[in-house]
Amino acid sequence: MSLHDQEAFLKSIHPFELLKPRELTKAVNSMDIAYYKKDTVLISPDSISDFLYLIIKGEVGEYHNDELIKVYNNSNTFDADSLIYDKTEYTFKVLEELICFEMKKEDFKSLLESNTEFKNFYIKDLANRIQSAKQKEYTTQMSGFMIARVSDSYLHDPCIVDAKRPIMEALSEMEELKTNCILVEDNGTLGIVTDSILRKHILYNNYDKYGPIGPIALSPIITIEHNDFLFNALLSFTKNSIKRIVVTKDDKVIGILEQLDLLSYFANHTYLVAVQIKKATSIEELKLASADFINIIKKLHAKGTKVEYIAKLISELNEKIYEKLYEMIVPQELASKACLVVMGSEGRKEQMLKTDQDNALIIEDGVDATEFTLYMEKFTKTLIDFGFPPCDGNIMVSNEYWRKNSESYKGEIARWLEAPSGDDYMHLAIFFDAMSVAGNHELLLELKDMIFNGVKDRSVFMANFAKAALLFETPIGMFTNLIAKNNHIDVKKGGIFPIVQGIRSMSLENGIHITNTNSRMRELKKLKLIEEGFCDALEEAFDTLLNLRLQERLRYFEHEEDPDNRIDIKNLNQLELDLLKDSFKIVNKFKDFLKHHFKLNMVQ
Repeated sequence: MSLHDQEAFLKSIHPFELLKPRELTKAVNSMDIAYYKKDTVLISPDSISDFLYLIIKGEVGEYHNDELIKVYNNSNTFDADSLIYDKTEYTFKVLEELICFEMKKEDFKSLLESNTEFKNFYIKDLANRIQSAKQKEYTTQMSGFMIARVSDSYLHDPCIVDAKRPIMEALSEMEELKTNCILVEDNGTLGIVTDSILRKHILYNNYDKYGPIGPIALSPIITIEHNDFLFNALLSFTKNSIKRIVVTKDDKVIGILEQLDLLSYFANHTYLVAVQIKKATSIEELKLASADFINIIKKLHAKGTKVEYIAKLISELNEKIYEKLYEMIVPQELASKACLVVMGSEGRKEQMLKTDQDNALIIEDGVDATEFTLYMEKFTKTLIDFGFPPCDGNIMVSNEYWRKNSESYKGEIARWLEAPSGDDYMHLAIFFDAMSVAGNHELLLELKDMIFNGVKDRSVFMANFAKAALLFETPIGMFTNLIAKNNHIDVKKGGIFPIVQGIRSMSLENGIHITNTNSRMRELKKLKLIEEGFCDALEEAFDTLLNLRLQERLRYFEHEEDPDNRIDIKNLNQLELDLLKDSFKIVNKFKDFLKHHFKLNMVQ
């Protein structure tokens, strides 16, 4: 970053815009860039720092008596208080890898003395911490979230059963309580059974569904006290990669906090969208419930929420929309005889804005597929009315090719695998990402198993499948200059698609059933199929590309224009340009890795 760019960056941050030109130049010259690993303690009552920190990338938590009270992220400064008073009651610890500017204590104090407005800002902040004047971008809503307790959120009634209870009875009780998991009590110890655990043991391990539930329960469970901060619950969700957490009061279970409810609360404090979807009794009510998604995305993005989590939240809400609409349109006697699936980015839980539909219907063998024709045509038209554009490739349930019996799909899959031509590789790719959202979920599982079995020990097929990741050139030159057309770069073709397709190929090759790209990467890392450090870098590159694309798409929405996958590099600051270049370098390294892994130089 040049001194000019550094000065522009600093000037964009409050209260540094209050500095006079000479003072701003002095501030820039006094700053060095530093890097700290996760969990590094920067400041504590026993160790006062000699620097004012300005975050470029990453997150830092401020703790008081081991309780997280504030989180600092991009463009935040800390901790002027300890520099001014030479003492602190607080501890500052790195929550996510930190890149920051550091200004020495004496240089910071010199600026305080030379600029009264600059000094008053920090003194006022010291006098009134509650207002958090330093956190210019933190809205009143965000401050409310930071002090909100778990008990302020919506808690689902717990379904607690004895370990000897038959699984089917426990499921009936769970259904009555309308909850999404079962807590299993076994001699005073609690375990948990979720949908994924049930699928694993009953569908894959052939466990008797009438047998006792105790042996399949996962323990120990992760809990949080009802009076703990909601933000600590968010950190627990992130750290443990879980979808729900058990809430206790005086060591007794009082409810279940779901990830969706927490993130919805984080988005808008009302977290009513999911409830509105659930309670909708008409298509019009369902449409109204889906109308506020863009505002949720804007608020989450403005608060620095990782794109991965935003996408998962919106995908879960979209799933509820699809499921509810399917129930409203398709008669009950037909609904259970088919499986509605979403594919592509929606199936991977990576779609945020309402982009092209990618969906299909798998119908039970022996059922006349034409009975679904009118219902599925209405389904597609209704989604278009909701703001989901039709797919350019007509990959929708209104197209009979994507609406047929299971046996017909098996025939297509066999052809995709044995004699692929034209769009067959693409069709296999998007179907491999399919996720069931309504109806008989087992219909999709059977077809997925056929795909996994069909690619075993077929290295030439997998090479041809994977080589699509090399289809587009990475828009970066030999000297790491960005290659743009009219200042625009297609980040999907240049970076997002190669990562998605490469990771998808390795997941197909290794029998990984999860569909989300980040989750696939972590599984590949766990299996030691991708070196840990490189996999972490690839995740960061993927997050950067998705984040920059979302940022640009939100600009399009501000001007009521249709977004695409291009970003205008004129809108990026120097830090973002550097991150984009680094991300494309990693994409190129990944392409080289794929060439070696799949021996792509040996296929035409």
